[in-house]
Amino acid sequence: MKKLIIYTIGLLFSSELYAQMAQSLLIDPKALSLGNAVTADPPGLASIHYNPAGLTKLDGRQLSVTLFNVILKVGTEYSLPEGYAEDEAGQEEDPGLLDFRDDPVLDEEGEAHPGLYIPSIGPIPLHLPVATLPAGGFSITPPGSKFTFATLSYIPMAGTLIKEDDDPGRYQGKQVAMQRLTYLSPSFGYKVSDELSVGFGVLLSHQAFAISQDVRAVNILMAAGEMLQEAFGCEEGGGGSDPLVPFISMCGGLIGPYRDIGNLTMQFEKSMSFTYHMGVLWEPSDWFAWGASYQSEAKEDMTGEFEFDYSRDFSGFFSGFRGSVFGAIIGAMFQLPTGVSKETGYVSTEFTYPQHFQTGFKFRFMDKFQFNVDAGWTDYDEWESFQFQFDRQLDFLNAAKILAPGEITSTTLEQKLEYKSHWNFGFGFEYQLSSRLKARLGFEPRSSSIPDGQRNVMAPFGSANIYAMGFGYQWDLDTVVDISLSYMKSEEEILASDPSASLNTDCLTCVASNPYPGLDIKTSLSVAAAGISFRTKF
Repeated sequence: MKKLIIYTIGLLFSSELYAQMAQSLLIDPKALSLGNAVTADPPGLASIHYNPAGLTKLDGRQLSVTLFNVILKVGTEYSLPEGYAEDEAGQEEDPGLLDFRDDPVLDEEGEAHPGLYIPSIGPIPLHLPVATLPAGGFSITPPGSKFTFATLSYIPMAGTLIKEDDDPGRYQGKQVAMQRLTYLSPSFGYKVSDELSVGFGVLLSHQAFAISQDVRAVNILMAAGEMLQEAFGCEEGGGGSDPLVPFISMCGGLIGPYRDIGNLTMQFEKSMSFTYHMGVLWEPSDWFAWGASYQSEAKEDMTGEFEFDYSRDFSGFFSGFRGSVFGAIIGAMFQLPTGVSKETGYVSTEFTYPQHFQTGFKFRFMDKFQFNVDAGWTDYDEWESFQFQFDRQLDFLNAAKILAPGEITSTTLEQKLEYKSHWNFGFGFEYQLSSRLKARLGFEPRSSSIPDGQRNVMAPFGSANIYAMGFGYQWDLDTVVDISLSYMKSEEEILASDPSASLNTDCLTCVASNPYPGLDIKTSLSVAAAGISFRTKF
């Protein structure tokens, strides 16, 4: 039970892993086509996100609209390790009480589809092959002023995945959503001199996380319970007339390592999450520029709702068990589940949106060639652990605290994460084809902040490479059009011989439960995106 609770609650914030992969991914077509290496070459209104000092390059009154169309594919495969339940001679041997060959997800392939998160409603499936991300804003530079004022509404972080009810990956997120929507970003750029600009902005955002998933507990204790039920003849309808029934009841419902315990749904929202952003841009010559930016962290106290809808078999088993004399005594002593069909209430946690630093250079050669390089760091070390506070005593926490008195109480739970910060780099190349047309290429390798021991199929990626290309077209003196095409691919193979503590570890006392112990798991994620932005004076 301890493993089950840590697992189910911890899955909510494994969706935070989207943050690392989706950060600054689909903000601006120019930025993406240059590998997001634009701190020294800020892209119009999107300078608010990348480097607010770049706002000084906008003159007059300007309006910008951006659209990204995204095709997302997520897949998982589940298989037994080669030579499972075989000795060195290749002869079959006894696997023990828990036989992984009985897992119904074996040799199955899962697939997730994109969805949409709507504030106050939650994630909904799109049932469309393509998802669309919009953005828009405006800027004003008063005549003769060194200041430029601007605001931009955009989605700096988004990821909603929906799986079918029978998908083998439903035990790690049937519906998962993570979204940060910046709806207002009052910012300014100030031109200190012809060579130096600075900028500052306040970002007001809506932060949301949501999860719905089926829950099972694949471990030896559940296998032992299943064997006891077989001894009582529960699956054949036995046990009902057994003379021991008044004293011990085992057949109120069926339990087992591959039977569903229920469905957990959780949803967190914060309507106003505040951060600030500052930047500097130095352009001492036509061929060289340097920029740097910093975005603050946001520590938020978030409150959400939860619902644990137990399966009829699971609740029936404990209801029947505690209805017997022996079960009532044991249940009271160890605070076992009472057999309720549903538990609902509120849960709160403190969440930190991590601080981020970015710096980069721009080099121009022979007037036509330009090379950009950026380095960025995000403070994912901040995600050492998360603590959850429930508004009432819960059956499953009462049971779990017996096994983990230092980590779990009747109303609280701490989830260890131990994520790591990394420096990531981006590279961009631009060539001036004509006085109006620019061609761009970008490459951004992104290392994962997810420790090997925390990999899962909810956030099915590790390190990934982003490849992009695009064009910039000067439509007229007042109008610029940017387009981009990009592709990101990530694949991981998580072997049972080198398992992840939150996915496929096989042990009795693991801190985090694993819905797929003993299995080899392959995950794949691909994101293809086409973006266009239109900026003009008004």
